[in-house]
Amino acid sequence: MWAGVALIVIYSELKVLRLDEVAPPRVDEPPPPRLSVVVAARNEEPSVEQALRSLLALRYPDFEVIFVNDRSEDRTGEIAERLAGEDARLTVLDVKELPAGWFGKNHAAQRGADAASGELLLFTDGDVSFAPDALALGVRHLIREGLDHLSAAPRVAVSGTWLRASTMALRLCISATMRLWKVRDPRSSAFMGVGGYTLMRAGSYRAIGGHRSVALRPDEDLRMGQLVKMSGMRSDFVNGEAMIACPWYDALGGFVRGTEKNLFAVRNYRLSEALVVGTGLLWLAIAPIVMAPLLWATGEIGPAAVFAACLLVGWLQAMTVLRDDAYPWWTGLLLPLAIVIVVYALLRSTMLAMVRGVGWGGPPISLSELRAARVRPGRGRVRQ
Repeated sequence: MWAGVALIVIYSELKVLRLDEVAPPRVDEPPPPRLSVVVAARNEEPSVEQALRSLLALRYPDFEVIFVNDRSEDRTGEIAERLAGEDARLTVLDVKELPAGWFGKNHAAQRGADAASGELLLFTDGDVSFAPDALALGVRHLIREGLDHLSAAPRVAVSGTWLRASTMALRLCISATMRLWKVRDPRSSAFMGVGGYTLMRAGSYRAIGGHRSVALRPDEDLRMGQLVKMSGMRSDFVNGEAMIACPWYDALGGFVRGTEKNLFAVRNYRLSEALVVGTGLLWLAIAPIVMAPLLWATGEIGPAAVFAACLLVGWLQAMTVLRDDAYPWWTGLLLPLAIVIVVYALLRSTMLAMVRGVGWGGPPISLSELRAARVRPGRGRVRQ
C-alpha cells in the first residue's frame, strides 16, 4: 500500500505541467482574447491591496478586474474602491445581502461573472497574488490545448512546523487520490479545481450553469472542474507555485477549523467514504511506527524491516512535494503524525456537518440540503 501510494504521488508530482514551463508565444499566434478577472472577497483587509495591485500589474493586453465585495465588515471594500479610483480597469461591486440557496463566495463569483465582458473568465480570491505573466501563460496553455477550463495550484504560505507538515500531508492526500495527471485526458473522469486560479471560456462557464450549478457547494472550485468533465468539455490542472501565491492559515488550529467546511464535502457527504478514507490513512500513518519496533522486539526481523521501509517510502514522497516549498527537509519525517492531524480534521468536518450543517459566509446549511445539492455523475453532455 505504501509503495503504491508513493508511486502515484511521485508520478503525479512529476507529470503535472508547471505553469512557468508553458512555451513562449509563437510568431503566428493571434493576440489573446479579452479576459475578465472576477475576485470574490470578504474581510480580506490584510491582503487585498497586494492582491489587487498584482492583478493590475499583469502583462496581458486586454483585461478587466471585477472585484465583488461580499458583505465585508472591515476595510476591504474601501481599499478596493480607492484602487478603482486609480485604475479604470478595476470595477467594484458590493453585495449587501445573501439570497437564500447560496453560499457567499459562490454568489459573489456569479455576480462578478454576470457583469463580465471578457471571452475568458478567471475566478480568484481576494488574498491571491500573481506574477506578471501568470495569466498570459495560463491563457496561452488553454488556447493551445483547446481547453474549456484550467486550474492552477498556488504556493501556499504557512509558518510553523506542524502547520507546514499538515499542509504537506493534505497535498499528498490530494496527489494520491485525484489522479491529477489524468485531468487533461478527455477520456478520463479525473477532475480538479482550485479557487485561487480557475480559468474558463465564458461560453463554457455559462453552458454548465456557472456558479448557480454549485451554489451550495463549499468545494465549488472542485465541483466546477467536475461539471466541466461531466459535460464533455476539456480541462487541465497545472502547478502554479512559481507564479501564484496565497497566504493560508497562521496556526494549526486555523487549519483544522478552516478545512471543516471542505473535507467532508470533498467526500461528497458520504459517511461511509469518509470513514473508509480516514481508517485507511490512519493505517498508513500509524502502522509503520507501531509495527516496526514491535516486530523487531519479537524477533520478526524481516517484517520489521518491511514496515521500517514504509517510513522511508513515506519520507521520499514527502520530499517530492517539498521540492517546491521552502520547508526544511526534516519536515518530511513528521508525515505520519501530520496525516493523523488531517484525519482528525476530516472526521471533525464530518461530525460537524452531520450535527449542525455547514456555514460559509451565511447561516448554516443542513446536511440534507447539502446532499440534495451534490454533483452527481450521469448528466447529459453539453459538448462532445
